[in-house]
Amino acid sequence: MRDPLFAFLLAGVALFVGYQAIERMRTPPVVYTADVEQATLADFETLTGRKASAADRARLKADYLAEELLFREAIARNMHLTDGETHKRLVDKLRYLIAGAPPEPTEEQLVNHYAENLVQYRAEPRSSFTQVYRIAKPADAALILAQLNAGETVASDDFWLGRDFPRYGDSMVRGIFGQPFVATLKTAPEGCWIGPVQSPRGWHFVRKRESIASAMIPFPAIRDQVRQDYMIAHSNTAIGKALADLKEKFDVEE
Repeated sequence: MRDPLFAFLLAGVALFVGYQAIERMRTPPVVYTADVEQATLADFETLTGRKASAADRARLKADYLAEELLFREAIARNMHLTDGETHKRLVDKLRYLIAGAPPEPTEEQLVNHYAENLVQYRAEPRSSFTQVYRIAKPADAALILAQLNAGETVASDDFWLGRDFPRYGDSMVRGIFGQPFVATLKTAPEGCWIGPVQSPRGWHFVRKRESIASAMIPFPAIRDQVRQDYMIAHSNTAIGKALADLKEKFDVEE
């Protein structure tokens, strides 16, 4: 007992035991507990409609341990930080755990939300127009334009959406032809052919037939959207409160 080497050995053993205890606390062992086995067997019997045999039980245990080990290795490799899809799923899951399922809003709450956010519930401007499409810019553009305004029929290249565009919203027109096309269409006189107007798809002679200004969408027509927006806002409020505490818990550099 008085030998210094023996005391050094005891200290080493104590440090090793302490380190192992800390590691077990930090990384709990993988255990196929009775509760896990019971839940696994219940799922098996529900899916297969039969009792699990001894071979089934052994395979289910091996599968569980394999999945748990692979999951922990994935965490150890920080895959939850580097894999975008995994990162998103974890964030979405935590959002739900924090906010929970929002309570079903009353009709009064929905109407109030609609009234407080009227700018979100306006129908976008729309236009009706006809086009004559050419893939390449025509060399006789002025002649074609004159023929169209004279009511003559002019040959065109095939366009995947055809010639007529009835009451297309600005966002739809923008998605097909681009923003410069939308801007030109806005200022075009109704009933006259203009062009050719260039877009990423080619060249277009255009005749605007109708312009419909932005207008409020009546509450009954958009009630389902208002309900969804209300519930999202409710969840975002709860998450916003939680984020204030999380900023205290984790370092945030802004």
